[in-house]
Amino acid sequence: MFEGVLKFFAPDVLNSMLGRPRQEDAQEFLSFVMDQMHDELLKLKGQSSSPNGSTSSLVSSVEDDEWETVGPKNKSAVTRTQNFAPSELSAIFGGQLRSLVRAKGNKASATVQPCLLLHLDIHSDAVHTIEDALHLFSTPETIEGYRTSLAGKAGVGTARKSVHIQKLPKIIILHLMRFGYGSQGSTKLLKLVSPSNEGRKYELVATITHHGWEASKGHYTADALYPNGQWLRFDDASVFAVGPNKVLHDQAYLLFYNQM
Repeated sequence: MFEGVLKFFAPDVLNSMLGRPRQEDAQEFLSFVMDQMHDELLKLKGQSSSPNGSTSSLVSSVEDDEWETVGPKNKSAVTRTQNFAPSELSAIFGGQLRSLVRAKGNKASATVQPCLLLHLDIHSDAVHTIEDALHLFSTPETIEGYRTSLAGKAGVGTARKSVHIQKLPKIIILHLMRFGYGSQGSTKLLKLVSPSNEGRKYELVATITHHGWEASKGHYTADALYPNGQWLRFDDASVFAVGPNKVLHDQAYLLFYNQM
């Protein structure tokens, strides 16, 4: 049944497979399914996913007009907002990110865009908790070779870019970036990233775990918290109860938090 549904949405995927289907990354597959669900829900209502009627994903949207907005400390920025047609799915999982770029000689530029999940880099030795990873996500970074215009003259300089969460979704999905790709091929990071009770407004309700030492192969399971407080593990066709200590470990890949 599942292959039939997948082929309906993406016929080229199954047609290109030879023999046993290849393993897919859980985060990439989740993003693909959610994007397709969003478009399907809009089609059921006779709507298009972009204002001009063209085919567009939930994340890749059409930009609105520019507005100058005033942020913290009365600092203004030219802001572009990317809009998309909302659906029942985006009402649950859809948030917004605000990307701000500042460069000498340029008016600060900000872009507000929709997002379905946050990609968190956990490789740094300074990241031990989810809060650490979120702080790193919003830490400004330097952009070299940024095109600037000082006193009417175009040039290339250095800029600072920062990304902040502007709108929180009802259910936030955190993607812990455990897989790295370098000169020695793909690797997997086995690292325990702990939650914190300080100022908690979200409750962990589900996880997706990649079991295995290698990035190119392994096995996925999903854990879900039921209303009675019991965690259940979904392992292919098997479903069984597990304790919290089995849920919180060093191989969790995707985390689902419900707003309290």
